[in-house]
Amino acid sequence: MFSSSRPPAGTDATTILEAWLPARFAAARPTWPGDSPVVRLSLSGPGGGDWELQVEGGRLVVERLLRALGARRADPDVFIRMAAADFLAVLFPSPDLIEFLPADAEPAALLFAQAQDLELLQKLDGRIKFELEGRRRRRWSIDVAFGPAGMRAGRPRTTVRIDSGTCEKLAAGSLAPLPALLEGRLRVEGDRLLAMQVLMLVASRLGG
Repeated sequence: MFSSSRPPAGTDATTILEAWLPARFAAARPTWPGDSPVVRLSLSGPGGGDWELQVEGGRLVVERLLRALGARRADPDVFIRMAAADFLAVLFPSPDLIEFLPADAEPAALLFAQAQDLELLQKLDGRIKFELEGRRRRRWSIDVAFGPAGMRAGRPRTTVRIDSGTCEKLAAGSLAPLPALLEGRLRVEGDRLLAMQVLMLVASRLGG
């Protein structure tokens, strides 16, 4: 069960995170240099919720968080906020959006930085939002916070806007982040250094 590198069409976010993803991670048998950073994922809208994910002792642990008033937890290393529909669009291609993951990409591995990325990840400190312009007015976005400054920020301090064509070239490796930024294909408001650091980490993950 759940042996495919993509969940069955129509699978909801809760099943993906709590059943499919841990099973897929176990089947992929990735090698980690220790425990991974803690990733908190908050999905808004129908089918949404809050989860924390971490690799511990070679096993992917997923914990559903309760949205109780006054509940406090230690800050995660990475905090991802997005609509549940946009989360599902990463795994299930939409005619109005790009295909986010290459056919040979392993979704379970893409959630976490590997050894070569940990140094860059530890330098990230801020909150950034990516907005993708799809077709027929479809827009996709993700809001990610890193480090103490990112966890304290009440809203993203950096916004990166990108069109589908440029995003496809970046994902395919035919266009590098720096030229895309210098040529104006990536429109950045706010901290350009943070934008470049995050783009380099994303490019490394997709290429790894």
